[in-house]
Amino acid sequence: MKKVTAIILAVVLAFVIAMGDQIIKLSLSDNPLGIKNILSVFGFGNNDNINIQAKPKIPRITEKQQPEEVNLTYEERVKKGDYYYEKGFLTYAANEYVKAANLESSKTEPLDKLMKTNYELKDYSKAKNNAIRILEIDANNFDARYYSVLTSIRQNQFTEAESSIDAMLSEGITDARLVYLKALINIAFGKNDVGRTLLNQVINDQTADQSIINNSQKILSAYQEFDFAKSAEDLYLSELLARSFNQIGEYELAIYKLKDILKTRTDLRDSWVLLGYAYLNLNNYIFALTSFQHAYELDSEWPATQYFLGITYSELQKYNDAIIYLNYALNNGFEPSIVIKQKLADLYLQTEKYDEAVKLYEEVLQVNKQDINAFVRPIWIYLEFLNDPEKALKLGELAVINFPDNPMSYNLLGWSQIGIKNYVEAEKNLKKAISKDPSMAAAYYNLAKLYELQNDNGQALANYQKAYELDQNGSIGSLAAKRYNAILIQ
Repeated sequence: MKKVTAIILAVVLAFVIAMGDQIIKLSLSDNPLGIKNILSVFGFGNNDNINIQAKPKIPRITEKQQPEEVNLTYEERVKKGDYYYEKGFLTYAANEYVKAANLESSKTEPLDKLMKTNYELKDYSKAKNNAIRILEIDANNFDARYYSVLTSIRQNQFTEAESSIDAMLSEGITDARLVYLKALINIAFGKNDVGRTLLNQVINDQTADQSIINNSQKILSAYQEFDFAKSAEDLYLSELLARSFNQIGEYELAIYKLKDILKTRTDLRDSWVLLGYAYLNLNNYIFALTSFQHAYELDSEWPATQYFLGITYSELQKYNDAIIYLNYALNNGFEPSIVIKQKLADLYLQTEKYDEAVKLYEEVLQVNKQDINAFVRPIWIYLEFLNDPEKALKLGELAVINFPDNPMSYNLLGWSQIGIKNYVEAEKNLKKAISKDPSMAAAYYNLAKLYELQNDNGQALANYQKAYELDQNGSIGSLAAKRYNAILIQ
């Protein structure tokens, strides 16, 4: 058993190390205002969880409010839903598809779009209900039957999903996606030979989508890794397969597999880590925390566990605990260390520990000078919180040296020059940023701020309005509207 545990340890450690370069690239190239950068490599998005400033009300600068469009036709509703869908406003899209479906209850088109939108929203119960409604109209609708299988898997109804797949395959429906899903379920149930055979079938299917071919190859690599470890026990294979499920985003199946492992052995630290990791990706932070705590109890010194505990506490908004565990991981040699420094800097900023935050941001910047966005936060902290515009200016000048053709560098330099009251040079550099990128809302905002400081309210209003128009749904737009309104009521 000791041999098995050692092998499993190597599995997870190798995974962390192997992902190191990709983690650095993803965590440092993303928007620096995001605090989930490291998790993007594990399937998370890069949401900005740091609320720098509450979004102000916008009573004056605003889009003209559209009246409720109660008389839109079916086609207009669908078109409007498609517009929202393409823009990423999935909830608005879903609302339009519902209205379209109510206008034409015999059509499957709006229900199909609604089903897929709800699935993307991770509202699997609604997506399944949409599929059921489609099948009431068209019993042979493949998309509805396929999405019914997908939602069953997401809801941990694996046996139901497999029965639906078997029914379609028995009808002669040939689709590599069905074979792929059947393979995954068989593997989760421990039918490894069947699953492996089906995955090889998918890879050799010329109609198969490249994404499922790639996923199939990742799972098959787990079998190959197990084959190389000739004396390893079956437990090792189960953990390798659970790891591969995590890698391809099949977290529900990973959890099923890992729970089965932990029924046999509760002392496997790495199984608890992989389980917590799956829950973390499903945003089930309480279960993730419990899993990582089990791993920590088994080995309190392993930096990967400490890192994931820090991430989980951060998601639970327990920032001080997050800082403690991330520092443990950093001190215990977690690599790449720059990832933890970035995360810690964000948390120090969140908890208003500005000196600690800017110190770490500058350490990150020393490694990450190839990313212009790495300059933004330290400059912001020096200007807005530490009242040290000279240090901000040095960073602004360094940004221009490193990125002479990037409009953001001139925006940062101009912003820093406002801090030292060098308004002539600031105006020149901000206008240069705008000439290079006329859509840069931040440059218009900073230019407006410069004019406001010079009591040129006419120019200030014009530029605040432009900043708002360019970023109506973002933080720059909100700040611009707030300043615009403040000037008006003076």
